[in-house]
Amino acid sequence: MVLFHLLRNRITEFARDERASLVAEAVLILPALVWWYVGSMVFFQGYQARNVNMKAAYTISDMISRQNTQITPATLNGLGNVFKYLVAGKGNDGRIRVTSVQCTAECTLDNPSRELTLLWSHGTGTYADMTQAELADYAKYIPVMAALDTVIIVETRSDFQTNWDKVGLDLDRFENIVVTRPRFMPSIPLAGQDDGTS
Repeated sequence: MVLFHLLRNRITEFARDERASLVAEAVLILPALVWWYVGSMVFFQGYQARNVNMKAAYTISDMISRQNTQITPATLNGLGNVFKYLVAGKGNDGRIRVTSVQCTAECTLDNPSRELTLLWSHGTGTYADMTQAELADYAKYIPVMAALDTVIIVETRSDFQTNWDKVGLDLDRFENIVVTRPRFMPSIPLAGQDDGTS
């Protein structure tokens, strides 16, 4: 019991003691302050870059949705360059993939057996064209459509690297998927490719 009281008194004295050594406190707290300062800059930089990439994806999607004639592979490659320009400094190796999809059967609300048909796909840079088999993985992104209606799926990717990797931020690639309905045409055809709508 005496040992308990002695220990309690020592802890109480330690808690009330206001004497300190500035050097010792600085050594203890400085690493945490440096980590917090650098980390806050990296988090800000990362989420700012993510925001820029998302806005660029919506910009590209909106540009394509306003197309009122057929689109060419050269135009899509040019839009890939526009995306790179928009994310310059906020991502590296920017690339896009544009895919036209049509609902051909069972297009009613919440129908898991609806049939989506890939009309055409074009990727820039290292982005390979989408295949019909891959399209099943994108069904969750495609909203309810009328029968024989089409949408354009715009995917964008860019790599992100910061100078400070060890602050808990796990952002190394930005990927965005934007689904848009053509505004002025029932379907936007790709030049030089039979999209099945004629």
